Amino acid sequence: MQSKILILMCAVLLGLAACGKGDNAAKSPQTPVAKQLSAADVLTMQAQDFAQVVAFTGSLKPIKEATVSAESGGTVAKLLVDEGNAVQAGQVIAVMDNQSVRESLQGQQAQVQNSQANLDLAATKLKQQQVLFGKGFVSKLALEQAQNEYKVALGSHKAQQAELSKLNKNQADANVRAPISGVVYDKLVNAGELVNAGGQILKIAQTNVLEIAATVSSEQVTFIKEGQEVTFTVATGAPVQTGRIVRINPVADANTRQFTVFIQVQNADGAVKAGQFAQGNIVLNQVAQAMVVPETAIKQAEGQAFVYVVSQGKLTKRPVKVLLQDPTTSRAAVEGLRAGEAVLRTELLGIKEGDAVSLPQAGK
Repeated sequence: MQSKILILMCAVLLGLAACGKGDNAAKSPQTPVAKQLSAADVLTMQAQDFAQVVAFTGSLKPIKEATVSAESGGTVAKLLVDEGNAVQAGQVIAVMDNQSVRESLQGQQAQVQNSQANLDLAATKLKQQQVLFGKGFVSKLALEQAQNEYKVALGSHKAQQAELSKLNKNQADANVRAPISGVVYDKLVNAGELVNAGGQILKIAQTNVLEIAATVSSEQVTFIKEGQEVTFTVATGAPVQTGRIVRINPVADANTRQFTVFIQVQNADGAVKAGQFAQGNIVLNQVAQAMVVPETAIKQAEGQAFVYVVSQGKLTKRPVKVLLQDPTTSRAAVEGLRAGEAVLRTELLGIKEGDAVSLPQAGK
């Protein structure tokens, strides 16, 4: 009997102990485990200038170039410049050797001398006839005949002089001169080659000012103005260059519906070369010292934009106002955030508003 009572008392004590243990467990709430965020998940806010841009591409072209041709045909006796040489307007760049012009010039000079002699003789006869007619020694018909001979001699002399002037010009054209200042970029003949009248000798381009023809959409052209400054590069890692919009074609291309924007580049130092391919941006709109987030960070709920912000160890929703978006970089400037706050770059699976989160440690 005593053993039964002892067993019963042990059972009661064990039951009470178990109940007490269960009550303590129920009264001790479990601390939620914070979810660790990585450096790729969050972005620390920092004020920065932000711009909406449109990218463009195009080739750098001279705004002025010229093809130099031979005014008179002949052999190229001397070619005084080569590709890459700078020339000034009026500078002799080639000399033509035209033997036929020289021979014709010598013959024409003799013709002019003869016509001058005939004119002098006709003038002397006319003067004599005028004196004799005044004294009544010759008839009016003889005077008129002397006057007519003088007119014929004068006309012949002027014609010979005109031909001489033409040949002198041809002779002067043997010295081929640069029509503009610039750089020789294409040599089409060599010394000793025969060139016909009007034949091309070389090409010159002005490279101190270049131009880019860029195309933009009908939506983008609304925000672009003449005088705007643009930036571009000609190669990866190359220095950033600047240009200025000088013209905007007011009519879109019939096929692409794109508008052409002409960008002028001052290039006195020769930093860029004609023919290089340029890649750059035209600023359409900009905001100074704004908080900038990826477009993926911005969510919508009931017509209100918001982002997820880590505040006091928890994930919270923060309403924001989108000030400016740039589709080129997929970023947006927003209002409603403060510098130093941590924002989720995009919504993460398994993490919702109110969850405890832990920011990544520096350097991890």
